[in-house]
Amino acid sequence: MSEVVICRPVGGITINSEMEFVLDGEGGVRIFDSTENARKALRDAGCTDEEMAHMTFLESGGTCVRCKSPLFPSLIPDYKYQCFTCDEDFYGFEQENGMDGGAS
Repeated sequence: MSEVVICRPVGGITINSEMEFVLDGEGGVRIFDSTENARKALRDAGCTDEEMAHMTFLESGGTCVRCKSPLFPSLIPDYKYQCFTCDEDFYGFEQENGMDGGAS
């Protein structure tokens, strides 16, 4: 199972290209331990299946070499990964070969 974050277009308006994320109690992006648990948390909060159909569930694609937190696909063009703990977007080589671009 992969860790998951949930996002949707700002305000739930599908023509918005900017995304907003489900947050935790401290204002950080909430990371769920599975898609099933993410959907359950949304249902428990009163979200309908129709509303969830307009949300994007991003699965973790690795571990950040900087902080060891899960990496998720970046929503910014040309970047491959985003780390919500570091609050950074990374090119693929930065994570795949270490932050200095060399072999790790």
